[in-house]
Amino acid sequence: MRTRSFTTLCGLLFVASTAVFVGCKKDSDPEITTPGEVDLQISNVVGTKALALDGTAYATPAGETFTVATLKYYVSNLKFTKSDGTVYAAPNTYFLVDQAQPASQRLAITGVPAGTYTGVSFVVGVDAATTQADPLGLTGALNPANSMYWVWATGHISMKMEGTVTSASPARPITCHIGGYTDPNNAIVTATPALNGNVLRVNGSHTSTIAVQADVLKLFDGANHITLSTFSNGMMPGPEAMKVAKNYAAGMFTVTKTQVN
Repeated sequence: MRTRSFTTLCGLLFVASTAVFVGCKKDSDPEITTPGEVDLQISNVVGTKALALDGTAYATPAGETFTVATLKYYVSNLKFTKSDGTVYAAPNTYFLVDQAQPASQRLAITGVPAGTYTGVSFVVGVDAATTQADPLGLTGALNPANSMYWVWATGHISMKMEGTVTSASPARPITCHIGGYTDPNNAIVTATPALNGNVLRVNGSHTSTIAVQADVLKLFDGANHITLSTFSNGMMPGPEAMKVAKNYAAGMFTVTKTQVN
């Protein structure tokens, strides 16, 4: 009888001590509310293939073939939408993505408030107020020395793609410089790639990542089909530039995954 009582008492003491331990652990692990870092990691592709600047020929859905020698574009004014519908606009976020510079394809956004986010958006290009600023004061990604600025038009080139249409006879260059910030040729557009049901959890204990694919084919095929063999090699604001801008706003950027590192 005494043995059974002793065993029961020991069991109760064990349960009680476990409860105290668990309670202490909860007290020592409060919710982390410090801001964190979000990295957009962009992979430029052509359909299902990784983009290469080595003369590789790619085919459009219409069967035309082309190579890419240059691909550069601005990503700016990033915004993150929380699950409760509130939006955080990251200040001073201007990035120049350059296929020839792999490091430029990782966009680090610091100071993002802790929380759970269900949406992301960004401007492809540079907002009108910034692009009209004194060019002598533009530094970093915005510096006119990056060859993404029209001095004669006082504004940034939002998207630059250069290559060769190899299916044309004879082969012809393709020069696609998209810009303009005033109506009716305002090519500053916003991309809102869906997270596809995923969420992005942010806090100061880790770095959160959004992996994004940018499909070059979508420059020429989307809301507007563009025939490469007759494309007028746009190097100024205008109707053709607007067609390309609307294409990449609608479908060029796709979120492939979100993760916590």
